[in-house]
Amino acid sequence: MYLITNRHLCKYDRYIEVIKEASYFGVKNIILREKDLSNDELEDLYFRIKKNINKETKLIINSNIEVFKRVDADGIHLPFDKFIDIYDEKNKENTSEYIDIKNFNKLLGVSTHSIKDIVEVLKRNADYIFLSHIYETKCKENLKPKGIEILKEANSLFTNSNINLIALGGITPSNVKYIVDYCDDIAVMSTIMSSKNIEKTISEYRLKVSVLK
Repeated sequence: MYLITNRHLCKYDRYIEVIKEASYFGVKNIILREKDLSNDELEDLYFRIKKNINKETKLIINSNIEVFKRVDADGIHLPFDKFIDIYDEKNKENTSEYIDIKNFNKLLGVSTHSIKDIVEVLKRNADYIFLSHIYETKCKENLKPKGIEILKEANSLFTNSNINLIALGGITPSNVKYIVDYCDDIAVMSTIMSSKNIEKTISEYRLKVSVLK
């Protein structure tokens, strides 16, 4: 299970505790996605979280390459266009925005929103691919969800791939059972970040399916 952070979904004094509890109750990968913070603030937050979470849990920086380099994070998660530009070395001269992801020893994730996106990532390489959003979600209120069918179609492309397909968007304990046959794992944000009982929430996901990693 992947957790995407959002400190606006819980009280300030609860934020670190939510992430910490999630890491000890089964979340294996945490994506630090706090876009409105400065680089210095994000760096400080990374180390605060890293100090508190399960040592087995990976802490991944979302998109911010400069902070990724500063903190030597466990991985980086990139939007699709940025991933393509970096992989194809379109901005190699801009050293602050470039990393050699072809020879990468960290986790590398990519966000996708279509079959076309996924095909392009599969032509290159990554550790995991997010496909979103599957169900309706408040984070994307004005956008129609992709639905399960696109996840089924995407899953068929991964037969001979070592890349993991991760479903994202509106996935709850009540609907997760309908998608687990078509992805390697799931990613969640709101359900966990706003939960008053992290252990119970994660257990509810696991009660529905036995394949969550």
